[in-house]
Amino acid sequence: MQLSLSLARSPLESVRDALLCEFGPQRPVTRMDPVSQLVKSSISGRTLDAVSWGAFLRLRAEFKNWDDLADAPVAAVARIIEDVTFPADKARYLTTALRMIRDKVGWLSLSHLKSLTVDQARWELQALPGVGVKVAACVLNFSDLAMRALVVDSHVDRVAKRIGLVGAGDTTHTYHTLMGQAPDAWTADDLFELHWLMKRGLGQMLCPHEGPKCGACPVKAMCAKVGVGHSADVLSWRPREVESNN
Repeated sequence: MQLSLSLARSPLESVRDALLCEFGPQRPVTRMDPVSQLVKSSISGRTLDAVSWGAFLRLRAEFKNWDDLADAPVAAVARIIEDVTFPADKARYLTTALRMIRDKVGWLSLSHLKSLTVDQARWELQALPGVGVKVAACVLNFSDLAMRALVVDSHVDRVAKRIGLVGAGDTTHTYHTLMGQAPDAWTADDLFELHWLMKRGLGQMLCPHEGPKCGACPVKAMCAKVGVGHSADVLSWRPREVESNN
């Protein structure tokens, strides 16, 4: 009897390996509790990281605990986070979500999610106002729950489609497609790393929305270049001009 072993690799593995060689390991240094992560991620959408972190730190300085935030007037919360996008909406959604958690669990905690499957935990989070697949994955993966969920933000979504890892669709489609390509052996830390490799390393440094630096890209050989036009920089480097002594 001939034994056949499948050595096929997911395209996502090849992308991850190439990015890892270029940008190095991206592992979490610290993890917040899941409620704190929910607060941070809920105010971060369409907002620069530095701005959302500043808003989060102001919330933490203003309120002794997240129960106080849950009970705070929406207008007061909106003033504290006024420099994020849509502060009034985010303040309303966040305070409502925190009260819903407290009413359901009995106190303000999300630790019970660890006993659920990833999909069960994700659906419970997405039942909260203002929580979509990205925020839910942030809570599950970035917090000390450390569960296997890939955070798909606009950068990850864009580069995954540009490379050809996923087809057209929203971020939920991209999340499910990439999770389907992720090997079962990958841990929560591996998915954390993949997010930052695709977001910061590739999406922000080399492959922005306009003017991707294709020549310098470590995944150029496997990239379908979907939607890439003439604005792409096809050279990985340009020779320095030789100075003349004349």
